[in-house]
Amino acid sequence: MCGIAGFCLNPKHNQNQTDLAAQMLLDIEHRGQDATGAAWINPTSGNRVISKAPIAATKFITTNAGKQLCLNATTAILHTRWATQGKPSDNNNNHPIPRGKIVLTHNGHINNDDALFKQLKVKRHGQVDSEAVAALIAFTSAPIAEVLSQVQGTAALAWIEQGKGNTLHLARVNSSPLWIAQTKSGSLVYGSTEETIDNAAVMLDSEIDWVYAAKEGEYFKVKNGKIIEHLNFTPFKQVYSNNWRSKYWDNYDDYSEHSKTSSYYDSHLF
Repeated sequence: MCGIAGFCLNPKHNQNQTDLAAQMLLDIEHRGQDATGAAWINPTSGNRVISKAPIAATKFITTNAGKQLCLNATTAILHTRWATQGKPSDNNNNHPIPRGKIVLTHNGHINNDDALFKQLKVKRHGQVDSEAVAALIAFTSAPIAEVLSQVQGTAALAWIEQGKGNTLHLARVNSSPLWIAQTKSGSLVYGSTEETIDNAAVMLDSEIDWVYAAKEGEYFKVKNGKIIEHLNFTPFKQVYSNNWRSKYWDNYDDYSEHSKTSSYYDSHLF
């Protein structure tokens, strides 16, 4: 179990994105305290910015990097990690995960990550299973519905793309929850829990227009706070158990020495 959250704001908004991101991270902290991260697109350069560290959200937001989260960004993806596959001390395993032009966050567990890397013929940077989904989306030219149907396991996904700071992509594949809400001020917020989006609306000083619990096999493209594309796809179905946690769990040492936050610069349908 991990936590995902984030927003795609109406360009006319005048709220503090750093405070909004911090609150949303705190709201999903209970879903994972092994690592915390955020990603957004620099509105001036169009380059992606990724900030993440192997610490809980409560500590992360007090760091120098945490105090500058999502500066002037209209779109951001956030993550709190409950580590299963891949040690948090290696920041390549923590989210958000960059591959190609995209940066992705994932809640769930992918079962065919090795097969996907073999299929794509690209190098793996970390050990975390989620990286396979980031690579699949980044390096596959097929329609997104076909791409997402190749993901085996449980997944709620959110990703952004270099140079497209006003656009957000969301998908629910299997099992993992994904709550989406539109505010009356014209912004969209999402999270693993309904409480997360309720609190985000408060931070945005706006009432919620509608709330939606995404169904399995749904994809959403959001631009400037509005859903502009909605697709259904057929998720891969299989019998799934919790045995993967004991299979992949690493007995890692205390990683407090790795606690420095790293930053990398690189129409309404409902």
